[in-house]
Formats: sequence, structure tokens, C-alpha cells
Amino acid sequence: MQDTGAAAWQNTPGWIGGRSFDRCFFFGAGMLAVAAGSLALAVPATIMPLWLLWLWLIEGPHLVATWQRTYLDAQCRRERRRMLLVSLLWLLPAPFMLIASWWLGRPDLFLLLLGGAALWSYHHAVRQHHGIVSVYQRLGKASAQARLLDSGLLHATMWGAVALFIFLHHFNRAQLGLAPALGHGERVVAAVLAGALGLAVCGWMLALVQRWRRGETLRPGLLALFVAVGSTLFAFFAVGMREPLLPGVLTPEQVFMAASVVAGIVHGMQYLGMVIATSRRRAADVFGRKPLLAYGVMVVVSLLYLWLTFLRGAPPPGQLAPSHAAQMFLALYWGLFFHHYWLDQQIWKPSVDARLRAELGLVR
Repeated sequence: MQDTGAAAWQNTPGWIGGRSFDRCFFFGAGMLAVAAGSLALAVPATIMPLWLLWLWLIEGPHLVATWQRTYLDAQCRRERRRMLLVSLLWLLPAPFMLIASWWLGRPDLFLLLLGGAALWSYHHAVRQHHGIVSVYQRLGKASAQARLLDSGLLHATMWGAVALFIFLHHFNRAQLGLAPALGHGERVVAAVLAGALGLAVCGWMLALVQRWRRGETLRPGLLALFVAVGSTLFAFFAVGMREPLLPGVLTPEQVFMAASVVAGIVHGMQYLGMVIATSRRRAADVFGRKPLLAYGVMVVVSLLYLWLTFLRGAPPPGQLAPSHAAQMFLALYWGLFFHHYWLDQQIWKPSVDARLRAELGLVR
């Protein structure tokens, strides 16, 4: 007999995992992120504990959750064995590029790869936001016009925000070889971009008001504007522009620790929410049957991720320049994430995956 609690959340129209579940993982993630960022701004001494807790309890488990959906899933191993094997090749480019940079005496080669990694990381985050919003659009039967508007504005504001942040922050400007202070022409460009972002947000809010008046679904637009874009703007301009908040920082990761926590909380919690919600519709999935136990295992495994973070020389600020060993661990770290990014692009495609559509509640 089906559990009545499970039946209740499975049949809640318009929600991925149920009303309370979604408010916690998909919408509540934004509130938690803003609270963490506000605490970091008010008490900078909390940045290191917040960063380590995020890595251990959210970032690491979100990586493990991808493996749980793939390598630990019998059906996935049986049906997509070739994909799982090919995906392991993504562990290699970063170490190979690092070794090549040592061999050729060209450290800029590895730095170029790290720059590309940062862009792929951000694309990965934007893609996840868009994917979750798209699921809500289908669940809420959003109009074609609303889907197009939300998708277009989500991508435009997310990429516009990161471009403006890179352009304005003195550390980013130094990395690009630009002067710390903006010239007159640069100030004009920044003002135009900031104005365009402001107009986009205001126009989006007006569109949501019009949908409310017409009785259309608001959930996709609210999630996109206030959680995805809102938390990103907060991370970049309320938190990131004030960083570094700790002394003695050397690397971009150390400079933007607090902003990383804000953005990472949203991304990681929403990903875990997607995995838990879909796993609950898999009868044989331990994450679905015993989510607390499964999450506990992920937290234990995440200790290895935390260990790798220390080995690659990430914390604490003020340390010496990274050694060759730390650089290799950094390359292995990015290899794990390249593997995660590529694998995610393959396994979260409800348009071509009937099983995933059923797990997301898109088949009724």
C-alpha cells in the first residue's frame, strides 16, 4: 500500500516535491542564502565557518547526489553505461593542462583553463536555474509568452549581472589587466549596463503583476526573478563588491568567499531538492525511501571533498602561494567538477527522458 504522506506530495498540483518541500528547498534556499550573506557582512569572522559548513553540508553532498543518480542507480548503469564511462574522461583535462603548463614553463595555460572553468561553473548554475523554472512552467501550464519572457530575462539578467560585476570589482579588473579605477568611457558602459539590468527587473515585475491579474501561474516567474536573479544580484553587489572581507587573501576563491557561499547555498540546496524529489518517485531508491539516511551518508562522503579542499590550498586566507602538489589537487578538484557539469547536462533532460518526466511529476 502506498504511504499516504507520499501520495499527498505526489498529487500536489504545481509543485515538484510538494508545497512545504518546495518552499524549503527551492524558495527557502534564497532566504537562507541572504541570511548567510548578511551575517558574513555584519560579522566577517563568521565567513570561514560559513564557508566550511557550506562545503561540507551542501556543496559536497550536491556532488555526491549526482553519482547517486547515475553510478549508484542500477537502471542508469544498465541503460547508459557508455555515457557513464565516457564521462570519466572529463576528469583528465585539468591535470593534463597543468602538467603541460609545467612542462612548457607556461603557467598562463593553466590559468586560462581556470578562467574557462569559472565560466562553465556559472553557465552550469544558470542552466540549473532555467531547468527548474522550466519544470515549474510545465507544472503550472504557463503560457508560451510567459515561458519565453522568463527564459529570456533569466539568461539576460544573470549574464548581464556577472559581466557588470567582473567589470566593476577592483580584483577582477586587476586579473584582466585593467586599471583599478574606471575611466570615463568605462563608467558610461557600466551605467548603461546597470540601467539595462534595472529596467529588465522592473519590467519583469510588471509582467508578473499582469499575470496575477489574469490569474496565470506566478510560481515560475517568482522563482526566476526573486530567487535566481535576486540571490545572484545580492551575492554580487551587496556582498561581492564589499569583498575581500578577510585580510591576507591571495586567490579569487579567497577574495569572494562570502559571495560564493550565498550563490552556492541556492545552487546546492535546489539541486539536492531536485534529487530528493525525483528519488521519492523511484521505489528502489534509498534516497527516496530514506532521505535522511542517504543525506547522512553524503555528508560523511563529503568529508573527503572537504579534505581535497584543504589539500588544494584553498583555506585559510594568508597562506603561502600554492605548491606544485596543491596545484595538482586543484586540477583534480576541477576534474571532479568538469565531470559533474557534463554528467548533469546528460541526465537532466526531461524532454527526451520519459522516466525523468515521471519523476518530476510531469506525467499525470
